Amino acid sequence: MTAIEREYLVEGFRFAGKEWHPDQPKKMLALHGWLDNAASFDVIAPLLPDYHIIALDLPGQGLSDHRSAEGSYNIWDDLTDLARFIDHQGWQNCTLLGHSRGSIIALLLAVTQPKRISALIGLDAITPEPKAIDDAPAQLAKYVNGNLSLVNKRLSSYQSAEDALKARIQVSGMQEHSARMIVDRSLYQDGDVYRWTHDARLMLSSAFRLTAEHNQAFVNALSVPCLVLLAEDGLIKRFDLMGELADFSTIEYEVLSGSHHFHMEQQAPLLANRIHAFLKNESAVKGLQTALSD
Repeated sequence: MTAIEREYLVEGFRFAGKEWHPDQPKKMLALHGWLDNAASFDVIAPLLPDYHIIALDLPGQGLSDHRSAEGSYNIWDDLTDLARFIDHQGWQNCTLLGHSRGSIIALLLAVTQPKRISALIGLDAITPEPKAIDDAPAQLAKYVNGNLSLVNKRLSSYQSAEDALKARIQVSGMQEHSARMIVDRSLYQDGDVYRWTHDARLMLSSAFRLTAEHNQAFVNALSVPCLVLLAEDGLIKRFDLMGELADFSTIEYEVLSGSHHFHMEQQAPLLANRIHAFLKNESAVKGLQTALSD
């Protein structure tokens, strides 16, 4: 099924997005990774026909508005906007499908807004790489100094869309067909050159980073069923995400072959089957919800 292009005006903020299976009663909100966009779900969304799926370009990315001059892009900054979006759609609740940074945002949203969320699916992430609390002063200084250096700074420009595509592949290691989907939605022509649409502030470090204790506290507070599908050649090679997940007894997880963007590649049908089986197993879902509430 071809996606339907959408725009949504929520409290004065314009979200761009893509929509699949709009006649389905069950709702799913898809949240992409850092510097990606709604096209991240072009492959897997058609494989989940039981759900009305909306994939948003998150603030400052893709075709959505940038935040105002005083705004920022820490992972918690999207939570209020997303809760308002769910309400704007008139959804009683929805399943969250997140990839990478979108998975982390989805976890925070599910914990802080449990009545709006019925289940959580994380693709190649669920918690951020933890940092020691002693790193906080240097982290905040990095954030402030980064903001100060952004004055009059512009993002990289390219002589052609193909040059931008090559740069994205070199940085991300994505397969060409997957990278092209993202790049086609993330570029605009500015005179004789091409530039990225995303807000330069997304390149800044976070003001604060969560510690291992923060991660554990958020997972302990999770009250909805959660499935995490990890890529064998994804983030688990960067930090001990497997070790964390082994300590999170309420999260079901599995490692599958593929790279960080495996939901856009040949593994997508397998991921869709795993997601479908997890969400269809209503007795297991209800049992987990009962266990979590005890």
